Amino acid sequence: MGGLTREAAGLRHARPAFLVAAVAAEAVSLGCYAQLYRRILAALGARIRFRLAADVILATFFVSHLTPFGSATGTLVNASTLESYGIAATTTGEAIALSSLTSTVALIVLFGSGFVATAGQHISHQYLVIAGVALFLIALVLAAVLAVGARPAIAGRAGSWAAGVARHFRPSIDPAKVGQTSARLASLARTALTGRDFAVSFAFGAGNWLFDLLALDLVFLALRYQPGFGPLAVAYAAANIASAIPLTPGGLGVIEVTLVAVTVGFGAPKATAVLAVLGYRIANYWLPLIPGAVAYIRLRLRPGADGKTKPATTPGAAGRTNP
Repeated sequence: MGGLTREAAGLRHARPAFLVAAVAAEAVSLGCYAQLYRRILAALGARIRFRLAADVILATFFVSHLTPFGSATGTLVNASTLESYGIAATTTGEAIALSSLTSTVALIVLFGSGFVATAGQHISHQYLVIAGVALFLIALVLAAVLAVGARPAIAGRAGSWAAGVARHFRPSIDPAKVGQTSARLASLARTALTGRDFAVSFAFGAGNWLFDLLALDLVFLALRYQPGFGPLAVAYAAANIASAIPLTPGGLGVIEVTLVAVTVGFGAPKATAVLAVLGYRIANYWLPLIPGAVAYIRLRLRPGADGKTKPATTPGAAGRTNP
């Protein structure tokens, strides 16, 4: 990390307005994901208020980023919370999966856009390796999505397996029943998220990534360096794709290393890249833990407090609805 001490001393010359704007962009990013989740729940027949969706997303973020096997733990928190508001755990599980799928599609589009924008630029060996790994993971994700979408029976088996794992934490879960419901909901999803519904959901998913990317760019600008859209989009998308492998909670360490490696590969000064990425991760990872803890405590103390929340319809009866 040679030169980092000298560069860190230069932080007193950084522009704080850009840092404040980065934090605001992160807030909008989280809001977009809450709207995505809310929209997909509505497509499955379960309407909730934005405040509840935001609280659930923040509480899930808090739990999943602080505990081992965070995604599974966060999913249980999400499902148990919405159960107290009249929404079946199977519907919640399908909404979580579809939200992740829609978000992943948006991330792949962002990666492709950045990849095209970097055409003809000087690239490093590090970038080629990371981009190759990212493309491989993208291929795996698309193959899994096509397999599940084409054959609901595969979704049923996947649901049974996931329920079997979750049963170790919650004995009341019936893997066979979850598998049957997963297969039925997979068929439902193919009709629930088409046309305008998918377009709006995709817009919220893209908004989540773009505002988060904007936060990263604003931290670089605060340090008086501009990597450019192409390199930054590729580095950002590659880091988030790599973090999908659950090695650490919230991709801690994986995202930082990947972002620094790719931005430096495109010519960013190493010390500047390190400082910018660490500053970004404060806004992206650590600061949201504060409202996440508040949301978690509020949901634990006031289960089912939203008396106006509409109970979920049975998954088989859910149609296209607007939030």
